[in-house]
Amino acid sequence: MYTEPRKLARLEDPSTSKRAALRVDEFADNLCAKIYRELKRGDGTFEEIAARLRLRPDQIWRRLPDLQKAGFAEPTEQETIGQTGRYQRVWRAI
Repeated sequence: MYTEPRKLARLEDPSTSKRAALRVDEFADNLCAKIYRELKRGDGTFEEIAARLRLRPDQIWRRLPDLQKAGFAEPTEQETIGQTGRYQRVWRAI
């Protein structure tokens, strides 16, 4: 759904790297599914969603555009100030 495993590992990479590249989509799909289920429970910024799922914020903000492209999530018109003092978009499940 997200990346092609052959682009994540080079021919000269060890077999462990090649096996890991094959599992990237599986991990991404599982993480996206978790994020989507959490968004169905309630809207939130990437920081709020990360806190609710006990994940790192970067794990969430990297996947929200993927969910948007797939038609599962979208940003709302609402913005809120995050922990860093910057405005963040609030996301919701579609």
